[in-house]
Amino acid sequence: MEMAVIIMTCAIVMVLELINTAIESVVDLTVKQTYHELAKIAKDCAAGAVLISAIAAVMVAAFILLPPLLQRIVPML
Repeated sequence: MEMAVIIMTCAIVMVLELINTAIESVVDLTVKQTYHELAKIAKDCAAGAVLISAIAAVMVAAFILLPPLLQRIVPML
């Protein structure tokens, strides 16, 4: 069950990365080669969502995997 949770959080990161790529492509298509402040905000928000989900996935994996690992390394705890 714990590995399923880790796999799902990794899958969520990958899905958000695909959505981020799609958003960036649509924004680039819309604004062409010109600079637009709203385009920058849209790209930054999508990239931020990927970053937050990646950090959350690492935290989930750490919470699940570190306690058993520490018990094997230091059996006295």
